[in-house]
Amino acid sequence: MEADASIVRTLKGHLDRISTVSFCYDGKRAISGSWDNTVSLWDVETGEAIHTFKGHLDKVHTVDVTSDGKRALSGAGDGKIILWDAETGEAIRTFEGYLGWVWALSLSVDGKLAMCGAFNKSLSLWDVESGKQIRTFTGHARDVWAIKFTPDSKQAISASDDGTLMLWDVQTGETIRVFKGHSEKVRGVSISSDGKLAVSGSWDNTLILWDVETGNAMRTFKGHSGKVEAVCMNKDGNFAISGSWDKTLKLWNIETGEAIHTFNGHSAEVCAVSLHSDSRRAISASADKTLILWNLEPFLNQQGSANASQAVPEKP
Repeated sequence: MEADASIVRTLKGHLDRISTVSFCYDGKRAISGSWDNTVSLWDVETGEAIHTFKGHLDKVHTVDVTSDGKRALSGAGDGKIILWDAETGEAIRTFEGYLGWVWALSLSVDGKLAMCGAFNKSLSLWDVESGKQIRTFTGHARDVWAIKFTPDSKQAISASDDGTLMLWDVQTGETIRVFKGHSEKVRGVSISSDGKLAVSGSWDNTLILWDVETGNAMRTFKGHSGKVEAVCMNKDGNFAISGSWDKTLKLWNIETGEAIHTFNGHSAEVCAVSLHSDSRRAISASADKTLILWNLEPFLNQQGSANASQAVPEKP
């Protein structure tokens, strides 16, 4: 296959499937987690690994980074959540209590709270500073694979293998509403910076755009020929990028539901995707053991979305 011209560089170093990736909020670094049991911090401009974080005893499934980029949180199949010093690669603390397989993590905007999704169908809220659990959220019928806090951190949205998403009150643990529309496992979710829109990706090969306030499905995005494993929406909510088992990523116009561009470069399923804070670049993680940095700018300009490049860095 001819190389995709939108590939900026390929990052190599992990020894197994890379299940998760997130840009740090300076946009100069990214952090990834792999089935090789490690977390890596990367300089995306050079493609070099800055640190390798070792401490997990099983596959790493999820990572998130604080807004200042100084700390990272990871979850793995060993049932551990580990808080890391991103600047030194040292473990700060391991959260107390065995969770089984940890599939999903999300940090609040201020970095004080973390939400965790695990194999036992529940979510849990944690105090990051102490590493202690605050409360548990129950309602899903199967494992929770994705979580995102709303911008004010008062609510959170989870995605589950039961085919639904749920909106939660973080302070009470109560379910606010359930989002139904997918016919298969839901593996990815992302929220706009105003908290009004959410987009989900599912093993039914589609994405759905949701009205968070009502729970109504606004639009379905069709085009992938394989399971959708990951999705990320830009802060303004005018485009999203998805990763699939069909080995591609697709850039979507949120307003029309049309695919703007398909990105080819991975040789196995795409497991995760993260957008740079200025929305001009994305980084993807794959079962082919690589990360790819992509240039989105030509396609955004083509769609009249160049204003997205004016985004101020902030935690999505």
